[in-house]
Amino acid sequence: MKKFSRKTVETEVTVTFGADKTEVDTTIPFLDHMLKTLAKHSGYGIVVRAKGDSEHHIIEDVAICLGNAIGEVGKKGIERFGDAIVPMDDAVAICGLDFSGRGVFVFDGEIRDGEMRSEDFLHFLDTLCRNAGLNIYLRVKGSNSHHMMEAAFKALAISLRKALKKSGEDYRSAKGVLD
Repeated sequence: MKKFSRKTVETEVTVTFGADKTEVDTTIPFLDHMLKTLAKHSGYGIVVRAKGDSEHHIIEDVAICLGNAIGEVGKKGIERFGDAIVPMDDAVAICGLDFSGRGVFVFDGEIRDGEMRSEDFLHFLDTLCRNAGLNIYLRVKGSNSHHMMEAAFKALAISLRKALKKSGEDYRSAKGVLD
């Protein structure tokens, strides 16, 4: 279980990753739904408390805290790589993930504003990657933005679950480290 907090003049956020339960209150219903989806499909309980002056700042700071908490889970002895293909009604998401320590996000697709602005959705994922040290390739297709975003979060969750699976005692790297 890893906890990370951040308090600025714009937000106050606390995230626990790997908790015994999932409780999410960001004051943004769609973000709450996506974080609960991430917890359910990754198999890692997530507790999030967030408040702030704007949706953008809350989304950004939750991603910073969640990324840092995921990054602290540990790199030694994990599978490192994960992937998933997740269909949801009209949408499909394909995710490949490398727990490399370098933090690069590549998005392939076009997504429109919906219950979350597309720029906030992409910014959340990019910020999460940079703070967790994850390389993520995410391709999303579909016509309904809700379904596209939810399929993306499910694909990310399943990929994360696979990558964080314990598989030994060493780093899964020819270099002997992950970074």
